[in-house]
Amino acid sequence: METVLLAAGKGQRMGVSKLLLSYQGKPLLAHALEASLEGSSRVIIVTGSWRQAIEAVIAPYKQQFPEKLIIVHNAHPERGQFYSTQIGVSYLSPETHFFLALADLPLIKGDHYRQLAKELNGWEGVRPFYKGNPGHPVLCCKTLAKALLEAPFSTSVHQIIEGRRIKPFLSEDPAWTTDIDTPESYRHFINHWDSSG
Repeated sequence: METVLLAAGKGQRMGVSKLLLSYQGKPLLAHALEASLEGSSRVIIVTGSWRQAIEAVIAPYKQQFPEKLIIVHNAHPERGQFYSTQIGVSYLSPETHFFLALADLPLIKGDHYRQLAKELNGWEGVRPFYKGNPGHPVLCCKTLAKALLEAPFSTSVHQIIEGRRIKPFLSEDPAWTTDIDTPESYRHFINHWDSSG
């Protein structure tokens, strides 16, 4: 199973690239990237805004995993997250199941990917939920790639998977939904989770 990891956002609500903010001594992006590399056979990471700074964080991982990590660029990040998703999906290996993951969920680990992988049998996808809220990564059957690529870029992943046989994976683990969007959410996150001092 491969992963499309989205790291193209502008971070407008944050005012800076939130993926470069520090958690336990390294950027938030590094945590998400390490988890996806551990949890899948190949990772396509999509950059966009803040490209140079983001790719500087990625560079050591690309050197370590030259075949496993593919870096692609969304030259039009203003078109939104779904357009970045389509770019990433277009680089997937043929006939592979895949995860759609976000780079601003730093509590996700490789084991989270493995938990979802065990649940796919017979379903078109698996989506985690924490306290009723949908989370990431989302595991998609290979047949969903075509639907994602053929949709207008104004679509959303939710619209694509709505009405399909998607298994809800109910969990008591907040990692699935703990993302960083605003300075306030970052401060709350660090106060609650960062024990690095």
